[in-house]
Amino acid sequence: MKILFDKHATDNKQVERTVQEFLESVSTLESQQEVPMTVFQDGANGSFYLKCSLLASDSARLCDLGARLDVSSPDSYKANRQLLLQNNTYLKMKSDALKGREFNDIIVEYTTTYTSDKPLKVWGGQHRISAISEASKTVNRYHGFRIYFNLTKDQRTEVALISNTNISVSNDTFDRMVEETLFGDTLRKWCQKVGFLAKGDDFPDTGSRSEKITVKRARSFIVNFYKGLDRGKELGEDELDHKVYEPYLTATGVEIDPEYSKIMKSKSILADGALLKAGQRFLALHHAQYKAVTEGSKVTNRKAYRNKAMVESVLCGWSYVSGLLQSHPVRLENHYRVPKVTSRVPDPLNAEEMSQFKHDSDPPTYRGLGTRSALKDRQRIAQLFLAKSREQNLAIDRAFMMKAVNHLAGMLYGAKGYAQS
Repeated sequence: MKILFDKHATDNKQVERTVQEFLESVSTLESQQEVPMTVFQDGANGSFYLKCSLLASDSARLCDLGARLDVSSPDSYKANRQLLLQNNTYLKMKSDALKGREFNDIIVEYTTTYTSDKPLKVWGGQHRISAISEASKTVNRYHGFRIYFNLTKDQRTEVALISNTNISVSNDTFDRMVEETLFGDTLRKWCQKVGFLAKGDDFPDTGSRSEKITVKRARSFIVNFYKGLDRGKELGEDELDHKVYEPYLTATGVEIDPEYSKIMKSKSILADGALLKAGQRFLALHHAQYKAVTEGSKVTNRKAYRNKAMVESVLCGWSYVSGLLQSHPVRLENHYRVPKVTSRVPDPLNAEEMSQFKHDSDPPTYRGLGTRSALKDRQRIAQLFLAKSREQNLAIDRAFMMKAVNHLAGMLYGAKGYAQS
């Protein structure tokens, strides 16, 4: 069968051989009709692809929903999310397929590197493939595909990203793709080593619906530990409580956060015992908080309460202080102790009272301490944990919260040139 390269595509013999292999092993409508196949090349990332039509029965047999970013690793990130087979949109899609609707622009990659019996790795259109496959038992129509060939890992990631821009894809999903493309599975292995993720587990697609740590939160924890570590080396014991600290929240989405990137290129996080210990101590706090809320009788079992430690401002503030105090071991151990619970403070982070907290300087819309991710909240949480590190066994009650926030407010006013009261 004749293979042509589009005028905007570079004539590539290796791609031509792979396309020929594809056409010899997969029946297309175009080959049945002896129509010449045109290979196109993406102007942005240089990837090669062709457009063709496949029968529903063939796509059901040949398509693989377990596409990997790294074809050499069975543990690589899988881009396809859980199929939402009870979703009304999917049910409509399935109904349309059964009525003979033809779907188009299903994005797949042809490769026999893994799962060779299913060489069409699906990057865009997993629900359409599922609907087509179910319908193929009674309605066997042709559907439109875009088939990619000889992709590099970077090209594969971009194909996965652009294939999903027409649906609601969370930033957590983008983070997972970009993370593996740039840094492999290092972050995931670190989270598994700490215990944030179980062995063989992966980051969630949508953190708001999950109770697992996300890529963004894991990145933020690591960045804040090292930022705090660097700052702590500059300060003496008598200076610690008289500085305003700014815990960092990493950016999310298709662009990698520059602070996180810098750390991953200069540090070996899997070999850093201090970072590992910080992660494990934070996890102990999270578990204690979770248990106090889910198994206790005095705290309403809300997700926001049981996962209080994982709120971004709390996580960032706690991690920053853990790095800050590495040069101050006595206070570090105090920081690592899970806050005391009492009859008035039934959970370590006193989540309900935190949510009701309001300082005199706060607007009416303020939703409480440690509920938002804004810099103000991250600063307050850092100040709270830093103040807690002054004592061995301390409960986070309302009076303590107010004292910590007042101290921070005074320093901020002082920094602006106002007299402190």
